[in-house]
Amino acid sequence: MKKIISFSFLIALLVFGVSCKKEEAAKLTEFDINYSTNLTIPSASMTVSNPSLTPTTVEFTSPNVPTQQAAKFSAEGTAKNLIDQIKMTKFNISVSGAGANLDFLKSLTLYIKASGVGEQMVASKTNIPSGVTAVAMDLQDVNIKDYIFQDNIQFRVVATFDATAATDQVLKMDETVHVKATLIK
Repeated sequence: MKKIISFSFLIALLVFGVSCKKEEAAKLTEFDINYSTNLTIPSASMTVSNPSLTPTTVEFTSPNVPTQQAAKFSAEGTAKNLIDQIKMTKFNISVSGAGANLDFLKSLTLYIKASGVGEQMVASKTNIPSGVTAVAMDLQDVNIKDYIFQDNIQFRVVATFDATAATDQVLKMDETVHVKATLIK
């Protein structure tokens, strides 16, 4: 009986030790990368004559956002060929300035794009509430590693306006991507 209890205890310790090592390895091979860019929306594009009947939809493209992927992967002890998955975990849009808010926006749809890869919808937000200065976008569950592997990414923004803005608006776009990779041995 003592042998069975001792053997069971030894197996439990072994299983616990292996699972702890797997959890530790997972922590070491997952990390976040943060990006940020500004997008200026000219007030002339936000002219809405009757927002309840015909909101205005306009497309914009963000400036290039350098991915700095090689340096970021190297700093985490991995490389491009060892990346399994990259998914967006945060995409926030904000506006700042005296009296600034997002009241001019009804909805946003965001697409990531890069040279030679095409584009992929990554986030959207419908019915943006009045009076807010920031909004967290609703994210799509898509693997965007092929985009982050490029030197630069851009975002195509499809904005629907339901109010006219008197001045140009600068949207700050803050993104976080989560990387799952294998460590370099």
